Amino acid sequence: MSEVTPVQAVAKGVSGWRVVLGVLFMAVWIVGHVIWATMALMGTAMANDSGAASSEAHVSLIGGVLGGQVVAGLAGIPGGLAFFWRGARKGLWILFGVLFVSGAVWQVLAFKSFVSAASTSP
Repeated sequence: MSEVTPVQAVAKGVSGWRVVLGVLFMAVWIVGHVIWATMALMGTAMANDSGAASSEAHVSLIGGVLGGQVVAGLAGIPGGLAFFWRGARKGLWILFGVLFVSGAVWQVLAFKSFVSAASTSP
């Protein structure tokens, strides 16, 4: 038996509320991460007001936090698809978790690197 794609699943009569929930999940997740990224950009832009860290460390903080935010935001796509793509649900939830956790870890590492650079500068 071949795997059913999301479009075929909808055509075969997958419950409409699952599709609506999946699309709603993706939309809310991505919009939420865009808002979070906007706030993170403002926060990271002001993070070196004291000048304690080098410009390179500051740019690395901004890039790291926003890069991690993009990866975490992309996790919403497989998360939303998992609502109605039954054949690939387990893999999609795993991909959702991997993307979300790796994006969060990326942000934490960028922040820790910046704090370390700011505390070791003269």
